[in-house]
Amino acid sequence: MVNIYQELREAVTKIDTDKLSELKEKVLKTPNIDVDKLVESIRSGLEEVGVKFESGEYYLAELILIGTEVSEAVQKWKPLFEKRETGKKMKKAVIGTVEGDIHDIGKNIVGMMLASSGFEVVDLGNDVTPENFVQAVRKNKPAIVGMSALLSTTRDNIKRTIDALKENRLRENVKIIVGGAAVDEDFAKAAGADGFATNAADAVPLVKDLLGGI
Repeated sequence: MVNIYQELREAVTKIDTDKLSELKEKVLKTPNIDVDKLVESIRSGLEEVGVKFESGEYYLAELILIGTEVSEAVQKWKPLFEKRETGKKMKKAVIGTVEGDIHDIGKNIVGMMLASSGFEVVDLGNDVTPENFVQAVRKNKPAIVGMSALLSTTRDNIKRTIDALKENRLRENVKIIVGGAAVDEDFAKAAGADGFATNAADAVPLVKDLLGGI
């Protein structure tokens, strides 16, 4: 028999918005819901959607649609994520596409995956200046800062942003991950980041590894 976690994964994978809307309420009414299984269902579903998008089976409009639906579901289930069985409060993540770059699809998927994994995500959007990253880190005190750059002409702004965090004595308090088509592991190391994700699906395991598990 298909359980609620399988239903959720299939709804996300198939971009079945009607089913997902039904599950938004069903999850809240289900006693003893397993938050970890809920998170894994969303994560694995989104990962499959990403694969289908990259292969051309899904289009950008469909990616945006499921992204919106999942974001709304996660927001509705926020009370379930706020305190896990460990009693720990949600960790925060500040994410954004760096200054000069307006591409944000990959960043948006990472944000959804982090949110579905129990993070409170502060998404700064795209074309984010180093100063705005600094302000957001100072205000939110996140555990993770994520930056992306798709263009080779903007990737140096990743380093500028990391340098700005250092200058404001905020760097030592956060872990920084970077990604995007213009970034590779060598660049990430040279820029001073803690980690590099080749795609959105790799971002959450990387974050968990950097934070010693969550």
